[in-house]
Amino acid sequence: MILVTTPTGNTGSLILQQLVEQGQQVKIFVRDPEKIPAAILEKVEVATGSLLNEHAFTEALQGCKTVYFCVPQSNNQKDVNAYYEEFAKVASKAIKNAGTKRVVYLSGGGKGSHLQAGLITALHQSEDIISRSGASVRALRCPVFFETLLYQKNSLKETGTFSLPMDGNYKFPQIAVKDIASKAVEFLADQSWTGVQGFAVHGPEELTYHEIASQLSELTGKTIRFQQVSGEDYIKTLLEKHHTSEAFANALTDMLTAIGNGLHDTELKTETSLKPTTIKEWMNENLVPELK
Repeated sequence: MILVTTPTGNTGSLILQQLVEQGQQVKIFVRDPEKIPAAILEKVEVATGSLLNEHAFTEALQGCKTVYFCVPQSNNQKDVNAYYEEFAKVASKAIKNAGTKRVVYLSGGGKGSHLQAGLITALHQSEDIISRSGASVRALRCPVFFETLLYQKNSLKETGTFSLPMDGNYKFPQIAVKDIASKAVEFLADQSWTGVQGFAVHGPEELTYHEIASQLSELTGKTIRFQQVSGEDYIKTLLEKHHTSEAFANALTDMLTAIGNGLHDTELKTETSLKPTTIKEWMNENLVPELK
């Protein structure tokens, strides 16, 4: 049986759906089962509780040889590193207590770069903690999600622009969440792998934000522009318009700065690490309808 944590999250919900469609035996660990679609809920086992409750997490893992673990998304942490570390330590203890054999963990790319990368550094530190649980681990080292563009919807609608503290001409990997989910499901359904390993997962091409703006202009028939802003201005936008904590705003800005400084340059890209969904396909399905 496979345990899926964060089954209502961006990746967890898609992983859960794909596993159920495959007919896999699945258990979910969730605070509120009512947030799960009824058609899926009737096909899975349910354990309720918090990922920060070691006893409840250990109980949920009973009978499960494999677990998908993701630190829950939040934008209001007071201390980002401490937030991720706390979840990872509880998970590592629960995995060890339950004798779970395999863990698929959602991490971030660029672990070999040793750059200070805010949110990504926190993910890497948690990866190290999970890797000491005694279980075999596949850490999915992902770049920026295409879905982050959805946070720019209001600006795109109002001004035809989107802004980040990045050089608009810098090429770097990005990926659709559904492709991350598909790779996670491959590992979760495979009962043969052992050992601890990071696995790069990338979209089919490296992109600049100016290229994304150009493609979005073509798809919408409107003029879309990308604007590079300073880290200070980006932090101000996160605090005032998105109401994040200062710690999160700083950590996200540090992450984007590190990406612009080559965070993903050391990540090995292979045929198996490249996933199929292009940015144009993703935008046409997820963003263009919001802008027309």
